[in-house]
Amino acid sequence: MASRIAGTAWVLWTCARMQIREMSGNHLGLVIGVVQPVVLILVTVGSRSDQPAETVTRWTIGVLLTSLWASTVWVAGGILRLELHYGTLAASVTSVRPGFLVLLGKCLGATLRGVAVIAASVTVTVLLTGVRITLAHPGWLLLGSAVTVVSGAALGMLLACVLLLTQYGFQVSAALMYPVFLLGGLLVPSDLLPASVSWISTLISLRWAQEFLADTAAGHVDLGALGMLTALTAGYFALAIASFVRVVDRARKEGTLELV
Repeated sequence: MASRIAGTAWVLWTCARMQIREMSGNHLGLVIGVVQPVVLILVTVGSRSDQPAETVTRWTIGVLLTSLWASTVWVAGGILRLELHYGTLAASVTSVRPGFLVLLGKCLGATLRGVAVIAASVTVTVLLTGVRITLAHPGWLLLGSAVTVVSGAALGMLLACVLLLTQYGFQVSAALMYPVFLLGGLLVPSDLLPASVSWISTLISLRWAQEFLADTAAGHVDLGALGMLTALTAGYFALAIASFVRVVDRARKEGTLELV
């Protein structure tokens, strides 16, 4: 059992490190990780330094998670399509190690790098603008951040499989981006949305990540939000694995993914 756990951890770490290296020259990642969060911070927070620290903290976390969603769609969500483009998809999904572990490791790497760059950009911008934020309960914040990273990886894994099953991956990616910006409860509070669409945010794990992180930073640990974040993340993983199995089955039966 111990050797199996160690082997799984090694696969995840190796694939994550490989993905991080591959993203080092990705200009899109630079735009999403640096330019977008800086602009959003300046628009939402920079001109409102007189607002309560709790409000500024919530906006700041919303900006970070909004940029994480953009990174998930355009970077993690495109991992399998990029593998197909370079002709390495067969090796990734039919290797000795389980293919979904390889994909999970790469999605973790993409998410970790995206979060690190976005967090650095947000932190520097907040310091330069001089706005006040609160960071109560650092232990709970660290736990919530870890679950958020895992949730981002699960979303990336699910998107990578779904986008590979359609020939309109780029268009689907673009179509997914802005509805979550508006309806995900990240920058636009969900209670301000029309009742007919406000329920959508309850299905988005990043909404619950913001609820938990913002409330915890303000001094109130919302375990209900953490529970929803964890449950949705588990659901994303289940859907991602099912989608991955479909990808491999489709490849073996029809050869539509250039696998023989």
